[in-house]
Amino acid sequence: MTIQMTQAARTVFPSLRVWGARAVRPALALPVGLAGLVLGLTGQGGRAARLQAWASGLPGWTGPRVAARTALGLPLDIAAFVLGAYSVFNTVRNLGYPIWYGDTDYHQAWGGPTLTGVWLVHAFGWLACLYVIGWILRGLGRGQHAIARRVVGAGAISAV
Repeated sequence: MTIQMTQAARTVFPSLRVWGARAVRPALALPVGLAGLVLGLTGQGGRAARLQAWASGLPGWTGPRVAARTALGLPLDIAAFVLGAYSVFNTVRNLGYPIWYGDTDYHQAWGGPTLTGVWLVHAFGWLACLYVIGWILRGLGRGQHAIARRVVGAGAISAV
């Protein structure tokens, strides 16, 4: 590998990892919130607080605060979860196009008449869609984080 490619890899790959983490965290807020709610209802408020602190990155969680965060953030959490699940499903579907649709008539598909062209159009088109979905998930994540900050309170925010 050349020096330029090595430097580009050192710059791009950590950026993609951070980008992915910022897009995945909002999508996981619903299962984490529901798990925290179940833990709190079963008398394991400490575990629920640790789980929510790990997911949100904010200290100061208690069992009732986890329940409040789950209830208040439910609309954003559902939207982020559905969008994240849609992204995973379509990523597998579009990047694996030859596996799923290889034996069908792809001559009329976008990018046809060759299977390679069809796969490239679907793969790169979906990667462009993922970029837009990542921005939407990051916006939902900002809303979720704002709810979490308000639920935890101002005293815990200064400790971050």
